[in-house]
Amino acid sequence: MPNLSELKNEISNIKDIRKITGAMELVATSKLKKISKRMGNIQTYLDEVYEVFNYIISHSEDSIYLKKPNQKLSSTLWIVIGSNLGLCGGYNSNIVKVLKPLINKKTDSVFAIGTKVINFCKANGINMKEQFTDIDVDFSNEYSREMSVNLLNYFVQKEFDQIKIVYTKFINNVTFEPKVLDMFPIEKKVDNSDTYEDVILEPDPETVLTTSVSMYLNTILFGTIIESQVSEQASRRMTMEAANKNGKELSESLRVMLNRKRQENITQEISEIIAGVNAQNED
Repeated sequence: MPNLSELKNEISNIKDIRKITGAMELVATSKLKKISKRMGNIQTYLDEVYEVFNYIISHSEDSIYLKKPNQKLSSTLWIVIGSNLGLCGGYNSNIVKVLKPLINKKTDSVFAIGTKVINFCKANGINMKEQFTDIDVDFSNEYSREMSVNLLNYFVQKEFDQIKIVYTKFINNVTFEPKVLDMFPIEKKVDNSDTYEDVILEPDPETVLTTSVSMYLNTILFGTIIESQVSEQASRRMTMEAANKNGKELSESLRVMLNRKRQENITQEISEIIAGVNAQNED
């Protein structure tokens, strides 16, 4: 059992750690509020864009962006969205678990977003097409547009047969899960809704798709990065909250041990005094 000095030092160390985790929890909470507000503001716009493009895609017959029947796809560019910082629970490890069994190291490359994704690729010998470490809660639509231009060029120039996004879908403040989203080629789905039945696509759906596909890609990329940012901050807040709780419980447990040890020492000292007094009386 540790002595009094060791117990006091351990309690002091835990107290210092709780100050750090408490501060990190406050920072994560503040960032979560900020990015959640941004996601709420753009969610309606994103939903509308998805709906319009689904309509355009469903009415297009032939395009380089559409997946053809029995088309063979050999190389993939994976857009993987992770974090720059750790201490966010299983946020990054869950992304890696999804990516690892799917990626082909010989033919595929990663469009790495976040230091943790970059480190994973380097450690596993995975080729990176591009890498970004400057994306946070202030990520802008303009930055997303610049990234989308490069991504579209990779596909149009046939450097890759397909592009997929691995990101973390935000469900609520305690639930978020990794998802794989197919970007290109686009799999055509039949649109049975009558929302845009009176819309006429001029000069034709294929041309409209070609001229507006960059906005489609930018919208999805921007939306998935924002959603991943929300998930990261929510995960970090939960992790720091749990660390604070565990630290408090451990500190209380050590204080009980400290009090018991102190009581044992006092009892032992009293016993030694009594034994000394008795020994003198016998003399």
